[in-house]
Amino acid sequence: MRLIMNNIGKLLSISAVLALSANVTYAEDLGAVSVFGSQDETQQAGSAHFIGDDEIKKWNYTDPERILSRIPGVYSQTEDGYGLRTNIGMRGVNPLRTSKINTMEDGVLQGPAQYSNFSMYFYPDTGRMEGVEVLKGPAAVGTGPKTTAGTVNWISRTVPTQGTKGHYSFTLGDDGFSRNHAYYGGQLSPSISYVFEVHDYRADGFKSIKGTSNPGDTGFDKTSDLFKIRYTPVGSKWNQYFELSSQNTEETSNETYIGLTTAAFHSDPFQRYGASAADQMDADYHRYIFTHYMEPSSTSRLTTKLYKTRFSRLWAKMGKVYVDPQGNGSGSVSSVSLSALDMQGACGADAGNELRACNIITGTTATAANEYLEMAMGHRDYGMTGIQFVYNKQMGNHDIEIGYRRHKDYRLREDSGFIRKYGLDSNNTLSFKSETGATDGAGELKDTDAESWHIKDIITHGNFTTTLGLRYEDTESNDGTEANPGNSKQDVNDDETMLSAATVYQIQGGAQIFAGYHQGYSPIGAGTSADATPEESDNYEVGLRMSSPDSFIELIAFYVDYENLLESCLIANGCTGNIGDSNNAGKAEIKGIEFQYRLADIFAAPAMKGQSTMKSIKYPLLVSGILQDSEYLTNTDDELNQLGKSIAYVPDFQMYVSLGAETPNWAVTLGAKYHDDTFTNASNTYKTGKAWIFDLHSSMNLPIRVGGVTQAVGFINIDNLLDKTIVASEHNYGKRPNKPQTFMAGGKFDF
Repeated sequence: MRLIMNNIGKLLSISAVLALSANVTYAEDLGAVSVFGSQDETQQAGSAHFIGDDEIKKWNYTDPERILSRIPGVYSQTEDGYGLRTNIGMRGVNPLRTSKINTMEDGVLQGPAQYSNFSMYFYPDTGRMEGVEVLKGPAAVGTGPKTTAGTVNWISRTVPTQGTKGHYSFTLGDDGFSRNHAYYGGQLSPSISYVFEVHDYRADGFKSIKGTSNPGDTGFDKTSDLFKIRYTPVGSKWNQYFELSSQNTEETSNETYIGLTTAAFHSDPFQRYGASAADQMDADYHRYIFTHYMEPSSTSRLTTKLYKTRFSRLWAKMGKVYVDPQGNGSGSVSSVSLSALDMQGACGADAGNELRACNIITGTTATAANEYLEMAMGHRDYGMTGIQFVYNKQMGNHDIEIGYRRHKDYRLREDSGFIRKYGLDSNNTLSFKSETGATDGAGELKDTDAESWHIKDIITHGNFTTTLGLRYEDTESNDGTEANPGNSKQDVNDDETMLSAATVYQIQGGAQIFAGYHQGYSPIGAGTSADATPEESDNYEVGLRMSSPDSFIELIAFYVDYENLLESCLIANGCTGNIGDSNNAGKAEIKGIEFQYRLADIFAAPAMKGQSTMKSIKYPLLVSGILQDSEYLTNTDDELNQLGKSIAYVPDFQMYVSLGAETPNWAVTLGAKYHDDTFTNASNTYKTGKAWIFDLHSSMNLPIRVGGVTQAVGFINIDNLLDKTIVASEHNYGKRPNKPQTFMAGGKFDF
């Protein structure tokens, strides 16, 4: 009740402020933040999809994996259930840590360090976004640096250039979930406009930690803010503007890599071992973008962006157990990594030190006086700085785009020697013992200086629209320490040129057929061993697209032929090597089909008998999915048993279906996503579960028109309606579940 009253209080306060201006007009221009260029999603020579502000607000999701569920060919690997550590893939690439696709916001690379360290331990706060674009195949050559799969570009709140616009929404739900989202924008003068946005969401978590006196919070707190201010010179013949954007995010999440043994998962999938009670991530992110947009002529435009990001995270997580072979509390102790334990077999394959360590982790044995659990303090600082130009010019039947980006990023480890020691008693209570601080200047420092060019020429000739593309990437990376930068590897150079070509043929009646080819590339991370080489592949696609005012059909067949597949060594995938390195996985191939069918109203025509009293109700239908077959074509020195196996974390099948009933005053939609069982290691011995997960969404307009409110909507949402539990993640740290049934309700108010 106290939380409800707090939200009502916030609503009334914001209402009072926003009521000072009651102008309802709103205009926006996405040209400078879009990666679609001059073509919308139905004109691209390849796969392109867009989700707008209305749809994002309709579903009320904060989890990017759920937002992107409807996009064909995009799949995810659930980890924490809330989307905090996002794992997104497409076109046969490994989704883990979203490291194989380009993630952007407003057309600028996002993430900790897209060249030096690919892993997305920070992902843009998608609950505050106004839209998202997804490009796959040849269409994504203009983004880079990774060109095998594609790009996800999130579009943040745009500045209103006419009138004002405000919004406030709140959500309350199970497991202490709450969400508050507010933004407001307008004009300070005819030439100066702005928007300010705050998004906060949090939960207590859906898991319980075993043991007495252990903390019970397994959830998170995450807060983001966005501020943009734009100057538009009045009367400028170049139709130009200058914009400064600032975005900040803070997060504390009580998440762990430690899963459950198979037996423990079947007993209670939502429990956590007491050994994981102190695991926690604290993260802090800051991003600044300066944009200049101009139209030097009626047929040309130039967008310039300068950007800077900083990200710091401290992920405290149990990594080793120091055990006394005799267990008598005296004598020397030996270290055992969690990755060495048989969590799948409930310690059955362990012996000696490993067996004792496994029993301690799973809570069946207490630590002796000289034994302890060692917590690795994963303290990392990241940064990105860059400048980019995109110039578009129409020349007859040619629409030419030329782009340049100079980008620098780094990853600094601040945790060399930084550990904490804990004991675990017979009640599974975790207790702090001691701490050793980090060694100054000893932290590993990786950095990359990258230059890239691209050119795209969209040629219209008869019923054909052909897109030719060229991209060039040139990187120089270093690996060393904070005290001695580059002392390990210095000025390691790599350059690559990628080609793409695609064509669309317009058929009468709104149909299109298209085909494309592009060269795939992914750079190696800074500091990776000298024998690792960048990822290279040949990619082909052919598709059919049919659209009408009330329906849309798209069917695309694709083939990815890896000359050299690149995979990352991460704790998240149970890797025991040098964490963060890129490893060559040899030759591989993926064959697949993406499909989507949208219908505005399944009963639109002809009308059903007896339906005359229900003409105001529409029944929209959406079906999308992917069928694919992946295979390693070679073994490697690190993986001797992967030949002929499925590529890790790449699902064979995924499908999404939604059916709604909508009127001007209320709406109900049932969405269902099929999660296929997916192997999570190269030898295909671990895999996730499979199931249909249903989400229910309902909303109704409310008759509230006070305090400047122009529209009010109440809603009730239920995630995982049938409360289906599956193994969402499994590797050698154990099994973890998906999010259980979650009931949420709230209100939305536009001003």
